[in-house]
Amino acid sequence: MGRARLARGWLQVKVVRALMLLADHWGWDIAAENSLKVFVSRWENDTHRPGQTYQVLLCAIFRATPAELGFTRPAAASTLNERLIALESVIENLTERLGQVAA
Repeated sequence: MGRARLARGWLQVKVVRALMLLADHWGWDIAAENSLKVFVSRWENDTHRPGQTYQVLLCAIFRATPAELGFTRPAAASTLNERLIALESVIENLTERLGQVAA
């Protein structure tokens, strides 16, 4: 999200104001300005992730997809499974090569 902000030359305060204006326009209740300043900082420092409401608002103000703003992450289980399969393949290849060298 921070990259999208910097790419536009926006300060965090502009993000806060844009969030407030859009939420007001849509009739959505969001946190007060001071809290939003803290939220934006935490989101950019990756200490917290924005909730669904804020993700929708942020995607709208930056005209970006959730993936482009870093809101989507691969599922840990599938990533771990893919790594295990790749590791097994490496082990099989090494075992086969060792067998060839030993023969």
